[in-house]
Amino acid sequence: MLKRVFRLTDNKDFQTVYRRGRYNASALFSVNVLPNRFGFVKIGVVVNKKVTKKAVLRNTVKRQVREIVRTLLPKLKRGQSIVITVRQPALAADYKTMEREILASFKKLELFTDENTPKDN
Repeated sequence: MLKRVFRLTDNKDFQTVYRRGRYNASALFSVNVLPNRFGFVKIGVVVNKKVTKKAVLRNTVKRQVREIVRTLLPKLKRGQSIVITVRQPALAADYKTMEREILASFKKLELFTDENTPKDN
């Protein structure tokens, strides 16, 4: 589980990342990134009700995405606020596919430290 200190919780922080951050989109996710003042990575995961009305499914996908990011956390550059917005096709995707998509988005946004860039699967 991703510790609370590494999560974005304030709506104002989400809006700032959306407005001022860099952006990358894939079939399953859109990722927004903005440098922060905290000196460590903060993650926010969003699943809109348009994706699915069922809270159980929304929460399941959020937990899976947080777990993927938690495993990547030591390899990420410090001082970044990241918002991952889940899209409709992610509900049908398996864990490995979601992991590959997030990894690809993070690489495109250059979020990994140079020595810790994961290899493609």
